[in-house]
Amino acid sequence: MPAYNAANYIAESIESVINQSYPYWELLVVDDGSTDDTAAIIKRFELTDQRVKYLFQQNGRQGKARNLGIQNSGGKYIAFLDADDKWTSDKLTIQTKLLSADTNTDLHFAQGYSLTGNQVEDYDVDVKPIWNSNNFIDFVQQNRIPILSVLIKKEALLQAGGFTEDENIQNVEDYHLWLKLLISNKVFKSTADRLFYYRIHTNQSTFQNQNTAAPIFHVYGNLLKTCQDDKVGQILMGKLKWYIFRPEFHAECLEIIITHLNNKGKALIAFIIKKLFAGPAYIQQKLAFKLVSVFG
Repeated sequence: MPAYNAANYIAESIESVINQSYPYWELLVVDDGSTDDTAAIIKRFELTDQRVKYLFQQNGRQGKARNLGIQNSGGKYIAFLDADDKWTSDKLTIQTKLLSADTNTDLHFAQGYSLTGNQVEDYDVDVKPIWNSNNFIDFVQQNRIPILSVLIKKEALLQAGGFTEDENIQNVEDYHLWLKLLISNKVFKSTADRLFYYRIHTNQSTFQNQNTAAPIFHVYGNLLKTCQDDKVGQILMGKLKWYIFRPEFHAECLEIIITHLNNKGKALIAFIIKKLFAGPAYIQQKLAFKLVSVFG
């Protein structure tokens, strides 16, 4: 549980873990440099339940906080809960049974509820027995996994390198991880169980997706730079090329695309885009887009 100035809701979040019907858990709460009463609240719980553990780091954002918790964890399964959300009391009981019984599945996720003030509504996900690398394109279209619904095998998480700590990808570091897991041939399963309450409020970092456009762009760019799979590269390029038409991303997008084309032995196409069609005029954008569509 990463926590930054979370005093308003963190007690409810911790209590939802303490109230789990499954008793064999440890809760590692990572105080990400809070300046409010977050630390004092966590430590009160730590005094009354030895399964609750307080960790501190200077403010380093979500990815770094999650990785610190993982590094200090002792179990073979990892679950995630932000400091303003809650689990249903049967969350861990249901998921530990499902994941321990299915040796072929690396990550389980589920449905839940959204919570706006006192208003509760269904929070739905697509329910499928298997999500794998063949579904990579489905995940590139949108993030399909609410992080607070996840239970993952720690081994699979570590094999994928954990969460990115890249400053440009924070707020969607979980989405980046799901894509990395699929690229590395990990298998997901989703069920219709409703296992969480996702709280919607104006202070959350991703309120109404206000802070996700730039990080998602950097997710695609990061994966394109690091992935060696041509099929994955084509899918990512299919998303990235549309950023050519967005002024705030245009220059960086073309830089990523030109580097990718050079790495793929398509230096001539990269040269043409860089020298002739890298300008901000719409006709140049359109011509660059067409070249990427054909040769990217």
